[in-house]
Amino acid sequence: MKVVAFMGSPKKEGNTATLLNQFLNGVKESGENVDVKNIYLKENKISPCMACNYCKREGKCIQNDDMQNLYEVFKEADILVFATPIYWWSMSAQLKTFIDRTYALSEEDRKGKKAYLIMTYGGEAPNLGPELTKKTFEEIFDYVGIEYLGSYGVCTDDYMPVKENTKALEEIYTIGKNIIK
Repeated sequence: MKVVAFMGSPKKEGNTATLLNQFLNGVKESGENVDVKNIYLKENKISPCMACNYCKREGKCIQNDDMQNLYEVFKEADILVFATPIYWWSMSAQLKTFIDRTYALSEEDRKGKKAYLIMTYGGEAPNLGPELTKKTFEEIFDYVGIEYLGSYGVCTDDYMPVKENTKALEEIYTIGKNIIK
């Protein structure tokens, strides 16, 4: 079983990274034979999609950037994990650029994949940012045929960083530990 996480926060050690790492710790300690990769998207040069449809005509993206390697990582994964802070009621620019570029993948490349969404956000709930982002991913997964396993979000606006939020850390660890079963 291969689990690949795409970390969309530009902060390598921020709230989103802390939550994602705790989730992945749970995955690693699930007792299952699992290979886990955590891709920090900011460290990759990913150009925006040019909407040229070259990928649909030729079967591959025309752009020669780090996305070429990430396509292979995506294809090998059984479970995809997307982690993002909510910026302006949506996912981060790093994650959105990555998602847009997955347009180049074929139906076969997505077949049998499952996905989970992890979010951090400011502004206490009710707050439409997490709900809009969750709905966006639900729609994307439905459209491309990826099984949506669920989502977890935590508010960090009450001046409690995720690393101090024991309830959130315990919950996301348990989710990670049980995601494969």
